[in-house]
Amino acid sequence: MKKSILFFTNLHPLPWQPARATYNFEEIRHLKVHADVKVLMPVPWFTYLKQVVFKGHRSPEGFCLFPFFYIPKVLTSLHPLFLLLSLIICVKPLLWLAKSKNVIASWAYAEAVVAALGKTVFKYRLIIECLGSDVNALMQKPMHKKQMSWAFKKSTAVTTKSKALAKAVKLHVPEVTPHVIYNGVDFDVFTLRETVPFSSQTQSLLFVGSLIPTKGVYELIDGFEQAIANNPLITLRIAGEGGSRGILQKMIDAKSLEHAVTLLGAIPHQSLVGELHKSDALILPSYREGVPNVIMEALATGTPVIATDVGGIAEVLIPEVGGILIKAQSADAVAAAISEIAIKPWNSQKIHASVSSYTWQNSAKHIISLLI
Repeated sequence: MKKSILFFTNLHPLPWQPARATYNFEEIRHLKVHADVKVLMPVPWFTYLKQVVFKGHRSPEGFCLFPFFYIPKVLTSLHPLFLLLSLIICVKPLLWLAKSKNVIASWAYAEAVVAALGKTVFKYRLIIECLGSDVNALMQKPMHKKQMSWAFKKSTAVTTKSKALAKAVKLHVPEVTPHVIYNGVDFDVFTLRETVPFSSQTQSLLFVGSLIPTKGVYELIDGFEQAIANNPLITLRIAGEGGSRGILQKMIDAKSLEHAVTLLGAIPHQSLVGELHKSDALILPSYREGVPNVIMEALATGTPVIATDVGGIAEVLIPEVGGILIKAQSADAVAAAISEIAIKPWNSQKIHASVSSYTWQNSAKHIISLLI
């Protein structure tokens, strides 16, 4: 008989945001091979009002979308309380939690804190998945840290997406030893490219991510401006949305880069493989990360990567095999790497092989083993 799992997260594709957190979609899809999985998903109340109440979007089968009542950017240390109250007010999500045998809370704050509170009452098994900023950023706040530390100690198991993140959890909560479970790649989708990177006269770089400062998007434009001065045949495509899009467009216009830099907006996840196949390299100059799935997906296609040496990136990106690691928050480092990557020989087969063990099947089996 299959296990039953309640996957509790704010991170998953939505009818109005299909490219959001596709890694959780893949994880759940592969967990369903071993278990019956339902998804409990809080949605900010103002988004819920707009998309569900006014626009008529409905929860997909097996999902319970419910409004999360809170004030954005205010009293964030009370978000677990607000989330708990939201569960109680909406009734159905609380019933789902109460009837669960196994719960996976995919985000350490506030979902994991509320799930740990539920575990003390309803006695289910609880896995807390730490993804990156939930530990790297929120653990720096004393009240958040206190709540997360308590939740980690109450859980059945804590998992992280990288060794670096596991080390950070251990540093904050010595009593907890996290299990490192890397995300996977769907190799049936992210197939090996047919063209050799940097084999044509023109060269194309691709950025994929949220358009926010911590993704290094300003350094990306400044560094690209330096690089194109030495190589006028290089172009940059930027896929994603975010609060910095307007500033980026102004930077592009001010630097007269309109001919070379294209803002693609958000692209469907199924379109990403095509974008990678026609790119010579992926570039991701983030300030902090776990192990970005887009890096693993690029490597799976045999596309080299320029990325900052932060979080767990160096655990999957092998220099000289899969790409170039650079320091964060440096436009000069971005420029130097763009120039360097174009003159190095890249073997797509070797790049692909470097991540061949990272499958969603392996990830799902490891997670299920923690619930036995």
